[in-house]
Amino acid sequence: MEIRQLRYFISAATHLNFTRAARECFIVQTAMTQQIANLESEIGVRLFERGYRSLTLTPAGEVFLRDAREIVARAQAAGERARSFEEGYANLLRIGYHGEMVKEDLVGLLRQLRREGAKWKPLLCQKPQTELLDSLRDGVLDFIITLYGAFFEAEDWLEWEVLEEDRLMLAVSRDHPLAGRESITMAEVEEQPLVNFDEKNNEERAIELARSGRHPREYCRVEDHTSGEILIRSGWGAAIWVSRLCRPGLYPELAFLPITDHPGRERLVLAWRKGGLDPDQQALKDRLAAMLRAGAEGIVKK
Repeated sequence: MEIRQLRYFISAATHLNFTRAARECFIVQTAMTQQIANLESEIGVRLFERGYRSLTLTPAGEVFLRDAREIVARAQAAGERARSFEEGYANLLRIGYHGEMVKEDLVGLLRQLRREGAKWKPLLCQKPQTELLDSLRDGVLDFIITLYGAFFEAEDWLEWEVLEEDRLMLAVSRDHPLAGRESITMAEVEEQPLVNFDEKNNEERAIELARSGRHPREYCRVEDHTSGEILIRSGWGAAIWVSRLCRPGLYPELAFLPITDHPGRERLVLAWRKGGLDPDQQALKDRLAAMLRAGAEGIVKK
C-alpha cells in the first residue's frame, strides 16, 4: 500500500467520480481505476459500489476513508516538519483561509509577526470551505479563517471564535445599470441572475432567504472567487458578497450596493481542532484573533 494510492482513493471518495478524481491527481482515468482496483485487491475488500453512472462508498470504504485521511495527513505533516527543520525552523504556523476576504489582513498580520521576530514560519493555503474543514480535521492545518455555517454544530471535533459579523452586499460590474445606486432591496436582488459559490453556507443562505419569502435567481455556481469575479465584471451576473470583501480599492471594476433588507448576516470565524492546541498555539490563536479583528488598516504600519 502506497501513500500515492491512498491519495487517489481519497480523491475518488471525495468526488465519487473516477474521471474528476483522475483529473485532480493528474493521471488518466484508466490509471485511477486500476490503482483503486489494486488497492482493493491488496486489502481484500471492496471500497466502492460501482453503478452504471454512479459511484458510492461501501461501509468498509467509509471506514477506510477516515484512516486513509489520517495516514496521508500524518505523512504530509512529517514531510513538512522534516523540511522545516532542514531549513532551520522548528515551528510551522499552517493557516487555511477561504476566498479573498482576509487576504489583505493576512499580509498585515504576517508582516507584523515578522517584524516582531516571531518564531513561527507561516504556511498559507487557500481552499474551498469544505476542503479547509477536511484539512483542519486531518491535522494538515492548525487554523482556518472562514465563514460560519450552522453545520459547524455537528462537527464535534471543531472549535471556533467569531471575529466579526458582516452585512451582505450586492457586487455588480461598474457598467451595470444598478452600479450608481447607494443601496438595493431584496426585491431588486431577486431580479438579478446571481453567481453563487458552490458551498454549504450558501445553501444555508438560500434556505434562510426562502423562509423569508425570497427566491433570488441563480445564473451559475463557481468553485473559486476569481471565476466569480470574472463573471461579474463581464456582466453575466451579480453576486451577494460579505461587506468585508467589498473593497473598491481591490476591485476597481466592481460596484457594491448594501442590501437594506437582507434577512441574514455572515460571521467570520477563526477555527481550530478541539483540544488540538498546546499553550504556545493557544497564545498564538488569541493573538491572531485580536489582529484579525483589528483589520488590515490597524495591522499594517506604513
